[in-house]
Amino acid sequence: MGTNQPHRAWPSAAKARRVLAAAGIAGALAVGIAACGDDEESGGGAAAGDGGGEAKTYTIGVAMKTQLQRRWGFDVKAMQDQAAKTGDKLIVQYANDDPAAQADQVENLLSQGIDALIIVPVDDKAAGALADQARNQKVPVVSYDIAVRDTEIDFFVERDNEQAGLMQIEAAKKAVPEGKYALLKGDAAVGVAQIMTSQWKEKLEGDGDVQVVYDQWIKNFDPGTAQSRAEDVLSRNNDDVDAFLSLNDGMATGIAQALAGRNLDGKVFLSGLDADPANLELIASGAQTMTVYTPVDDEAVAAVEAARALAAGETPESDATFDNGAGQIPTARIEVEEINQDNLCEFVAGGLPEGWVEDPSVLKPKGKACS
Repeated sequence: MGTNQPHRAWPSAAKARRVLAAAGIAGALAVGIAACGDDEESGGGAAAGDGGGEAKTYTIGVAMKTQLQRRWGFDVKAMQDQAAKTGDKLIVQYANDDPAAQADQVENLLSQGIDALIIVPVDDKAAGALADQARNQKVPVVSYDIAVRDTEIDFFVERDNEQAGLMQIEAAKKAVPEGKYALLKGDAAVGVAQIMTSQWKEKLEGDGDVQVVYDQWIKNFDPGTAQSRAEDVLSRNNDDVDAFLSLNDGMATGIAQALAGRNLDGKVFLSGLDADPANLELIASGAQTMTVYTPVDDEAVAAVEAARALAAGETPESDATFDNGAGQIPTARIEVEEINQDNLCEFVAGGLPEGWVEDPSVLKPKGKACS
């Protein structure tokens, strides 16, 4: 878990987009964001020539965990846009959740002479050998979103998982100050789940107004398992459950189906994480109460900037450290944001990357369609 260093908010392109959209000046977006240094559009390598001479460019290898989850395409797009600004080359390979494939891909990237490696590990412990392999060849390693465990790496970029867990439990306590809570915590083998749910535990310890009627891990965050567990909890409690704390949106979809089967959709608090489009529809309908969004463009930009700095022999900017089992790793921790019915349309209009929601008009919180 990270240290308790003072938290400095990482620059947020998502917040800037949303402010501009809310002010009705979305047309100024490209100019406004560029002025803040967080433009998502490619600058065509302009930064490379700003100093009046040729700036050195680098080749950055990106070993992505999977292409099967839609979210990662947005991360890669933001990384590519950031690399294009300085003329750097990005080589991206997707392991599609296969640790052996990721091992082969890292070896392939290293054979291409990359100057730095960004990795989203399929297996956070097995990836330690891949990080060692890169660093033994003097290639610095940036772990992205999921920490490579139990070996030295150069930098870590993550969402603020403590903040995300805190948002979930605080939203639950605000909506349901007293009553019966069911906790579906995700996969115990995933460090993110451990960190986030530690915030739930901290807030619920000694709370005499809340009765925890279920508190279990869900292997692989499986939505089907979450649905069946939710149905069991409801049956055992005669449908008298006031809040379901779901670690992520995938499990929340399963829980939402269980609630709908009892005509309880919209009547029970339900949390999530990731702002998946299907879950934004659940929030619009009231079936899901809230989700937590990670500004993936901010996270991606921080990773490319860190990789570039390391390739140049410089120290990347950090605002925290993270103990990955081998020591404290310099870390850029990206602030997360809550999405609920009250701010859903605002997020769709300007807080989410272009294309995240393909048809905003299907989202109708409180009967009014987003546009």
